[in-house]
Amino acid sequence: MKAELSSSERLLKAINLEEPDHIPLWLRFFSRQYLMDENRPWNDQFDRVDQLLSLGLDDAVAISAPLSHHKEVSIRKWKELEKGGTYPLIVKEYETVRGTLRQVIRQTPDWPQGDDISIFDDYNVPRARTKKYLVENTADLDVLGFLFGESTREELTGFQRYATEVRKFARSRRVLIEGEGPMLGDAAVWLCGIDKVILAEVKEPQFLHQLLKIIHGWDMMRIRLLLDVGVDVIFHRGWYESAMFWSPRAYEKFLAPLIREEVDAVHRAGAKFGYIATRDIVPLLDILGDMGVDLIFGPDPVEGNCNLQEVKAKVGEVTCLWGGVNSAVTLEQWSKEQIGDAVSKAIRALAPGGGFILGLVDAIFGRTAGTLETPPNSIGYVIEYWRKSCANTRKP
Repeated sequence: MKAELSSSERLLKAINLEEPDHIPLWLRFFSRQYLMDENRPWNDQFDRVDQLLSLGLDDAVAISAPLSHHKEVSIRKWKELEKGGTYPLIVKEYETVRGTLRQVIRQTPDWPQGDDISIFDDYNVPRARTKKYLVENTADLDVLGFLFGESTREELTGFQRYATEVRKFARSRRVLIEGEGPMLGDAAVWLCGIDKVILAEVKEPQFLHQLLKIIHGWDMMRIRLLLDVGVDVIFHRGWYESAMFWSPRAYEKFLAPLIREEVDAVHRAGAKFGYIATRDIVPLLDILGDMGVDLIFGPDPVEGNCNLQEVKAKVGEVTCLWGGVNSAVTLEQWSKEQIGDAVSKAIRALAPGGGFILGLVDAIFGRTAGTLETPPNSIGYVIEYWRKSCANTRKP
């Protein structure tokens, strides 16, 4: 398919609510190192971009801002047995100038991190696995604020060196640079668990405000780093910020004021603000549109509990929509004809008037993501029907 615009030009036109030369197809990947042919793996994101561009798809290179432990934090970890328990416990402590935070995890057979624990990880969330969350009370919050600090000179040098490599590649391929950093509601759940966050919305609002303020400080620090190295769009991850966990009233009270500060900072620097929301986003769309979010990744008519026409009607005039086709169910279980119908429905619902990027929600999965692996043939069907649609709707 002949490209009349560069990938970055095409995606920016869509994000700016315009109609580019054809509908962009931009894919996201999780634990997968190839598109359809296992014999053509990519070695890194630069190799991936080259492969996808050669097929006429769009892509971007990503950079993640560092979040560094305060220089005076010391870490220790060990394993012990739980009395009457089935699995060994992994214990990890962070000693700060204000006290100690402790995290305790049951090392279940599906635990992916060996004998270690990452602070920010979905595997920490289930109460059946976590015996003690890192943050459980106000006293823990007093310590949490001293856990992370400014990056060291060595860390900043490494970050800036990689950012220079990313910028050079992006200019040569004419692709966007996306920045990964803000994690407000997601981090709250990783730190405290879902139950604590949801109950705090009603029973401990001051605790929740303080928790989110601390995380927001980290987010703004990372946003500044990303803007300093010249990213085009910064994505705020909001998987745990959906209406499954936050009513519109609670979202507006606790999250929205902080996210608005993120949006304003990104816009002042001339960059775009993307928001990842793949489940139950319809009740929050008015708030997202009002905050000035430029791009929402996540409209999903199968697992996302959303009507695509309703999403377009609510925010399509102010926010670009990226997605429209479910990945885990549609590509895993449906026939070629059904997949083609899903692609066509997404385009009919979300493309008119511009401001649309076709994508698979949540991602294209690889084997290490568990038992689920997105079938290569199904990806091929999406590309086939996308190309047919582009040929039929190409601008003169």
